[in-house]
Amino acid sequence: MSALDGDETRLADRFGEGTHNVLLLAPPMDACSEDACVDLLTRRDPTEEDVLYVTFVQSPDERLDAWRARMGNERPASVGFVDVGDSSRSAAATAQTDGGPGNAVSVQTISSPGNLTDLGIKISSYLTDWESNGNATAICFNSLTTLLQYADVQRAFRFLHVLTGRVRSVDGFAHYHMDPGAHDEKTLNTLMTLFDGVAEWDDGAWSVRNR
Repeated sequence: MSALDGDETRLADRFGEGTHNVLLLAPPMDACSEDACVDLLTRRDPTEEDVLYVTFVQSPDERLDAWRARMGNERPASVGFVDVGDSSRSAAATAQTDGGPGNAVSVQTISSPGNLTDLGIKISSYLTDWESNGNATAICFNSLTTLLQYADVQRAFRFLHVLTGRVRSVDGFAHYHMDPGAHDEKTLNTLMTLFDGVAEWDDGAWSVRNR
């Protein structure tokens, strides 16, 4: 099952096996963005995937609800969250929640969205823990638009350069949400150079560019 099963070609299938980091350009929290998010997190059988959410925007509970709405009872092998900027967003409750048999949910919080060092450490800790367990690693970063409210473009670029390299090093697959209407062309073009592929929602359809 996929969030985009009704489409002739899944968005996830439009990126090659050598793709590790994809920029997802779409209106935030629109249905198209939510569907694409879950689709890109399920390139493989979810039971053989570890899924990491890095969320500045929604609570862990909201992200799990979006998954359940599209995937039903299909659950990842494990789920991790780095919840940025608001540790009160049900994180403590979610940390005690099970995603199903053997599907524990882990939550780490960062109170300061501008602390990119701590953010990188917490993301990397998940990737290290999962690296040798035999599962694929899938990551949702939501969102770059919010990140850029706390870091200038050059600082964000340096952080993402390290992060995208780390994702490649563990053979993971990550997508990064960004609202194209919130940024100028220079910012978009600067950040696009970091990614193996770009998916942009345009006139009711996804336009995909592979590097």
